[in-house]
Amino acid sequence: MDSSNIKVRIFDMEQGLSEYDDIKTIRIVSKDYNLLIMKDYMPIIGEIVGSVDIKGETTDLSYKNIKGFYMNNKNVFNLMIEE
Repeated sequence: MDSSNIKVRIFDMEQGLSEYDDIKTIRIVSKDYNLLIMKDYMPIIGEIVGSVDIKGETTDLSYKNIKGFYMNNKNVFNLMIEE
């Protein structure tokens, strides 16, 4: 993993665990807030009822209308999708 970017781990019941390296930005749009997470973003944990967009050099993922939980710490972003 390039130490200048973020590692993303996504877990859902259908796909299991997926991991992505070299992520530059993560946008979370939830019912109560809108976040843009980039390298060295503060540690944070929360609930998502909304969408998550994950962008890197070769990765472009979009999860719409999801409910789940996330944690970002030390440039590792974990997302657990409930539905």
